Amino acid sequence: MKWHPILIWLIFPWCGNGQAQQNLFNVPSADVTAEDELFFQQQMGLAASVLSSHTTLSYGLGNDFEIGANVFNVDLHSGPNEPLFLFNFQKGFSVTKSYKISIGTQIGASVPLRVPEKRVSRFANFSYLSSSLDLENRGKYYLGIYYVNKSYAGGNAAGLMAGLDYPLMERKVHLMGDFVSGKNAMSVAVLGAVFYMPRNWIFSMGAQLPSPGSKNHYGMVFELTKDD
Repeated sequence: MKWHPILIWLIFPWCGNGQAQQNLFNVPSADVTAEDELFFQQQMGLAASVLSSHTTLSYGLGNDFEIGANVFNVDLHSGPNEPLFLFNFQKGFSVTKSYKISIGTQIGASVPLRVPEKRVSRFANFSYLSSSLDLENRGKYYLGIYYVNKSYAGGNAAGLMAGLDYPLMERKVHLMGDFVSGKNAMSVAVLGAVFYMPRNWIFSMGAQLPSPGSKNHYGMVFELTKDD
C-alpha cells in the first residue's frame, strides 16, 4: 500500500513505518525514509525535574529525499521550554555501499505558550551535514556538523556531532551513544542502549550528560521508534 501525503497527517499519532532509526538520541543519521514509507519517532527527556516530549514524523519521497514535521520541547507539566513547530527536509547520498552522507534542515517557529501576551513567535532553524560509516557487525559510526539559531537552542550557533550504534546482540540489543558539542541547549552527550521489540518497534534509553561548558542538566532520555 502506498501512502497518500494527506493520510499521513490524519493517522500521525497512531502509526508509522520507517527505513531505519533515523536519529540516534540527538544526532541525525544519514538514513533517509524509503519511498512512500512513513517514519515515526517519539522521544521523552527528563532533566531538572522537567519532562519534555519531542516528536518526529517523516515521509519518503524517493531518490533519498524525505520531508516531514517535528514538534519539539513540549513540556508535559510546568517547565521553561517553549514548543517548536517545525518542518523537516533531508536529502541523502550513498557514496559507497557502507558510507553515506546527508544534508538536512528543520525550519519553523517557537510558540509562546507560557506567557503569550508578552512573548512573540520566533523563527527557528537547525541545519546539518551528517555522515555514517556502516561496518556491519563492527558497528555504525556517525560524524557531522550543524548550525542552529538562538530561537532553536540559544548559545553558540555551530558545532560538531558524533555517534555510534554498536551491536551487542545483532538486532536485539545495541549500544548507542551520541554527542553534540557547543554551549547551547543541544549540547549534551547521551549513552545508552537500544532494544529491538516485536512488530518492528525499537525502544531506546540513555543517560544524558551536559557537554563541557554548557548549562544543561544531567537527565534521562527515552525513545520509541517504528522500524520497517
